[in-house]
Amino acid sequence: MYKQKDIVLLPFPYSDLTGAKQRPAVIISNEKLNKTQDRICCLITSNILTTDGLPLSASALTEGTLPFKSLVKPQRLFTVHEKIIKKKLATITDSFHEQIVAEVHKYIQTQTD
Repeated sequence: MYKQKDIVLLPFPYSDLTGAKQRPAVIISNEKLNKTQDRICCLITSNILTTDGLPLSASALTEGTLPFKSLVKPQRLFTVHEKIIKKKLATITDSFHEQIVAEVHKYIQTQTD
């Protein structure tokens, strides 16, 4: 039902797992994982004052809209069961998805220094 590049609304957990906040997130997992009931999601925030995110502009969407200026936070990932996803909000372009994946890779690649 929900696939790679979809922006969805879900309860995204705080990093200390003390709770969750209803937020948009973009599904970055591929169809191999998405054939299961799990999705890997990347947080989207409307706190655009932070500098550690990718600006999500209207040109990065192929369908749908978001109500606020937003940033994708590639360092905030969460694996979610599809049943807790509330609804689909939008879909991002292939090129923006590639940018997100490249940024995620920067946070997980081995550092040599």
